[in-house]
Amino acid sequence: MSEIKPLTLVLKDKQALKAHYMPFLKRGGLFVPTSRVIRPGETVQINLQLLDEAEPILVVGSLAWRTPVGAQGRKIPGIGVHFSEDEDSPRHYIEELLAGLPGNDKPTHTI
Repeated sequence: MSEIKPLTLVLKDKQALKAHYMPFLKRGGLFVPTSRVIRPGETVQINLQLLDEAEPILVVGSLAWRTPVGAQGRKIPGIGVHFSEDEDSPRHYIEELLAGLPGNDKPTHTI
């Protein structure tokens, strides 16, 4: 089993959540800014602090892609984490929070 790499992601508002969320992945996912090297398929643990929630949500997933330091287009270095397949996945909760948020053309951190 792969070593778990704990990371922290604090998102203060729905726009920040939208910029980090990846609905196009089968189980959903998040972009997490980091310069840490994580290998494909490695398990990643995220302490996700959302909006005004008192306690962080523990999210587990695997590396979907990596944006390296110095990436073209001034992209923020980080990783795309694909949520693990379990019934406690935060996908439904995140999608409920984003429901009704007006569509916009603001760039996201995702691919």
